Amino acid sequence: MIRSDVRFSAHVEPGADLVRSPVTDQPCVYWRLRIVERLTAGSQLVHEMASSQAFRLVWGTRDAERPPVRILVEPDTAHIEAPPALHRPGSPGAAAVARAFGFPGVLSVEEIAIHPGDEIDASGTLYDPRHDGGPFRTVEREPELIDATLTVAGETLGQVLLPWAVGTAAAFLGGIGLATWAAWHVHACHVAAHATGISHSPTYLERAQLPHPRLP
Repeated sequence: MIRSDVRFSAHVEPGADLVRSPVTDQPCVYWRLRIVERLTAGSQLVHEMASSQAFRLVWGTRDAERPPVRILVEPDTAHIEAPPALHRPGSPGAAAVARAFGFPGVLSVEEIAIHPGDEIDASGTLYDPRHDGGPFRTVEREPELIDATLTVAGETLGQVLLPWAVGTAAAFLGGIGLATWAAWHVHACHVAAHATGISHSPTYLERAQLPHPRLP
């Protein structure tokens, strides 16, 4: 089995399945959402979900004599970093997400999206099955990047605020009614996400963030 640790830059190419951003309805290869749904003045429900369709990284030149190498990426097992876009409560993007997933309350949305042609810095373990199986292999499989870390080239993570990197430990709030409602809402979102091929991470409750006082 041929496996090699690699680091390279490449361009993104769509996979076999069509992917559209639930925020803009525009074609993309990957999206991830962090949805903050306000329940009361002191509590909010946080949902994190992402697309799960595979896509490809195209590495190398477009020379006809040496065609580029296409490398498969499964986003469910990859760590993907990109500058987020914030859609505030009442914005068209937040309203689109509410319609798409059936959220009844006030919510804000942070979206990370990767589009065809985006330049990506990639690292991980490259598995090339074309060198396995010997003369008896019957199915031609493409190279795959395993345990991948993908970063959209351009802005560094230090230039943008990424709440994904901030610890989001759940805060247990009092009230059986609130907890019961939250459990039902999680189940409803999970069923909807499963039906559309969306990866849905556990939803959790957290206290609403209070504004920090400004020093004179």
